[in-house]
Amino acid sequence: MEKSGKLIEEMLEDSILYIKLFNKELLNLSGKKFMKTFFWLLLIDQYDNRSMSALAKTLNISKTQITPRIDQLVNDGLLERVPDENDRRVLRIALTDEGKDLIKNSNITVKEAMNQLFSPLTHDELEELCKSIEIIKNTVLKIQGVL
Repeated sequence: MEKSGKLIEEMLEDSILYIKLFNKELLNLSGKKFMKTFFWLLLIDQYDNRSMSALAKTLNISKTQITPRIDQLVNDGLLERVPDENDRRVLRIALTDEGKDLIKNSNITVKEAMNQLFSPLTHDELEELCKSIEIIKNTVLKIQGVL
């Protein structure tokens, strides 16, 4: 179970890479509102206090595409728009306490579900999956020009 826990931690920590790579597919998961919200909050958490324009640029989507999703998360009380200290024309996006709590609680739920998903795997299979995830991560980073 220790290897499974490490794998889950790695996958959650690296989820932003998968979100960026599979952004279109994730956005099409209309029946999975919880997962969409969870992934958006993870994204905002990783890029805390960014402007909507900078966030849209990071995701390689237009500001008009990101605005409705941010608006919904603000209306849900999970995000807030914070005026920039140096330029009042710029609004930054930040998690509310409720948004931070949702991430914390959702991480527990997602980890439990993933542990269940990985339970049929042997230690060797988990080891192999960990190595594969590392290869995927490095490949995605290379594709993005980070490595």
